[in-house]
Amino acid sequence: MKHNSIKLLIAALSAIAGFSSCEDMMDTDTSTYRYENGVKLETAADSLYSVMGILNQMQAVGERYVLLGELRGDLVSVTPDAAFSLREISEFNITPDNEYLSMRDYYSIINNCNYALSRIDTDVTIHGTKVLLPEYVAIRAMRAWTYLQMGLNFGTVKYITEPILSLEDSLKDFPSVDLDALVPMLIADMEQYATVDMPAYGTIDGFSSTRFFVQPRLLLGDLYLYNNDYEQAAAMYYSYIERYNVAITSGYGNRWNSSNQDNAQLGNNGAYQSEAMQMIPYSSDAKEYHPNLVNLTYNTLPSIVPAEWWVEEMNDISHFHVDNMGNNIISGYLQGDLRGQVRYRGGTRESAASFGNVRTGVNSSDCLITKFELNATQNTAITSPDNELLHGMGMLSRSVVTYRTPLIYLRYAEAVNRAGKPTLAFAVLKNGLTRENMTVGQPVEGEEVTEKPIINPEELADNQPWTNFAALNLDNCGTAMRGRGLGIRLDGSDYLIPELATRNDSIDFVENEILSEMAAETAFEGNRFFDLLRVSHHRADHPALMVDKISARFEDPAAIKARLNDRNNWWVK
Repeated sequence: MKHNSIKLLIAALSAIAGFSSCEDMMDTDTSTYRYENGVKLETAADSLYSVMGILNQMQAVGERYVLLGELRGDLVSVTPDAAFSLREISEFNITPDNEYLSMRDYYSIINNCNYALSRIDTDVTIHGTKVLLPEYVAIRAMRAWTYLQMGLNFGTVKYITEPILSLEDSLKDFPSVDLDALVPMLIADMEQYATVDMPAYGTIDGFSSTRFFVQPRLLLGDLYLYNNDYEQAAAMYYSYIERYNVAITSGYGNRWNSSNQDNAQLGNNGAYQSEAMQMIPYSSDAKEYHPNLVNLTYNTLPSIVPAEWWVEEMNDISHFHVDNMGNNIISGYLQGDLRGQVRYRGGTRESAASFGNVRTGVNSSDCLITKFELNATQNTAITSPDNELLHGMGMLSRSVVTYRTPLIYLRYAEAVNRAGKPTLAFAVLKNGLTRENMTVGQPVEGEEVTEKPIINPEELADNQPWTNFAALNLDNCGTAMRGRGLGIRLDGSDYLIPELATRNDSIDFVENEILSEMAAETAFEGNRFFDLLRVSHHRADHPALMVDKISARFEDPAAIKARLNDRNNWWVK
């Protein structure tokens, strides 16, 4: 099929019967392509245009990925200047007028995925290779990811795997599926495609195109993790790390140049985009649609700000300073996790990777989220007249990041911890999974153990392939480096697993530390509510952990606890 045989499909289908009154499920414009006479997609050009069209549609849900993931968590507060819809979501008190109730954009993605999947001919083979399989799996993964987002945000979805192309199709009675039932269905839909590599179209508009796609291994890792299938989750994350040689390096760390706190290196300020392993990209063309995250967070009248308790906690955490890494000596225990903000000895503060004191005042409530502004691109073709902090200049958000390198390791740690390996999980946080750290102090037949192991030998005795980081020999540093500022791995007293009565107690302790590190390392990126929900789901008293964490940011925690103890109030519906 030639490129000129493609014509734009513009579908405006009626609402599906049985959906809530606020939802016109298929009343949507689509930017994918339909082929004459229902012909199959049989060439690279066919699949390219189909895939890129669906990627274009995914842009519509990028901003919501961040907002719906953070507003319902514990790390942000909305201000009196926030829109009505944002305040409602933050307070778990949704009314029918809320603009985020609409599922339309999500179902539009799904319908176009279904259309493309029904047309792609995966049997097309060149030199023994099924050349369209990567595109087929990429589209299938985008569909599964979109369904997962709907489940996490709306609680219940209509599960549809065939394209809706007519009013008659739209009137069918599709099954309603809640989140707990949806996850196993998505696992079954994707697990046979776990190891398929995604398409590679080179660099597109300044980004590596391989980062545009939902990676099956990571998606399955998340699905298994939510489903409490911990070993399968660990295997998926490990498989991704092994396949793509993914390591956490100290290059994106924030650290003091000296214990005098006169100056600091702020490598983490660019980590949000530079460490992205998967993203929703946006055009460099200012006329195209872009998320409004900069104006919502970095503004004279912001809508979303860091929760005050979170700013204070980040400022109180120890920073481990090392003058010379070669001497294995910590030269100072300083105050403040530098991923939040940098507070110099003279009293001034500087925006770091998450938030900074950029308005007049000294209280934590004066802090703004700076993560999106730090990673936005200035564009002279647009202006922001209502944003005095930007002095009228326009800033474009070029991406919404869905996975960064440290997030993958943190979810791997979550999985192996629940799989009964808390010291291995804690090594992800503190030490880094290097060959040396994996083997130090481990028993070797015929040799005497002379060093204290970093990882309990019992946790490695079963030789699970997804624990074998010694074989990978990656140059990993731990995630919990207080901004990866080096030094924490040398600490022998401050950041340790305490002596606890049982392994289950250690697992709970380490899980709490992982959750804290997820907040510090990935704050405001759209993960927090989902992290709280998933980790709470691991525990017998679910949803107690999630409810306690979220309610703590409210003036009346008891009232919010009562609301959140009703599962129906978790969702945007």
